[in-house]
Amino acid sequence: MRSGRLLAVGAICVALGAVPHGVSAAGGKALDASYFFGGCSATCVHGAATIAGQTLRGTAIILPTANTGDQISLNARKLPAYTAVTFLLGCNDKGSEVGASATLQVLGDGQAPLGTYTVAQGQPARQAIVPFKGHGAISFVTHGPASFKECDVTLATPLAIVLEGPGAAALTVAPARVAAGAQETILASAPAGTQASAVVTYASGQQQIVGPTLVGADGRATLRFTVAQGASGTARVTVVTAAKTLEATFTITG
Repeated sequence: MRSGRLLAVGAICVALGAVPHGVSAAGGKALDASYFFGGCSATCVHGAATIAGQTLRGTAIILPTANTGDQISLNARKLPAYTAVTFLLGCNDKGSEVGASATLQVLGDGQAPLGTYTVAQGQPARQAIVPFKGHGAISFVTHGPASFKECDVTLATPLAIVLEGPGAAALTVAPARVAAGAQETILASAPAGTQASAVVTYASGQQQIVGPTLVGADGRATLRFTVAQGASGTARVTVVTAAKTLEATFTITG
């Protein structure tokens, strides 16, 4: 059982695959170019990408940081039955320089911050989940580092999914109120013998990865972590399993 790792900016690190690990293809909708618009949508949507030597076939959005501030938007209004998008994130091998890194900013309707992610050339692809939170357009904007080396930021195999709401019976976070620095436990239902991972998103925007862990024969996964020091307010827990993606919240008393 693994303890959580605290990240300054968020990304959910899960195994690679044509469909992101832990998200059921039957429960999600693969997104093609018709769901994206604006910015470089006419030139940066491709049919495949390669991240750290792993070829990912399917829709791949490649945003060159040579054009820092380049962006593309997802039309969430065309996805009324879904509440979030998940994708594999990294630097595309072709066009990225050794040692390059970049930042991807995600905005709802052009202004509401939904997440900030860092990627680096040569690092394995990571799974990210971005909730729509009621926004009609989800924009992805690139920013290069101060010491410039080009990293072609890549969003591969995007999939629209449904996040289960807080309080779903399949997910329990206990205790519901906890102090910063204390232990917290996540209990999730999932198919026996599969893996489950979680990401904890604090009110500050910091994210903490927990797991993965193996689901027991009873169909229950248990993940434990230490709440970040200095954290306060409401934190969101997103659990990715082989059956579905679950979400719940807990309160940090400081």
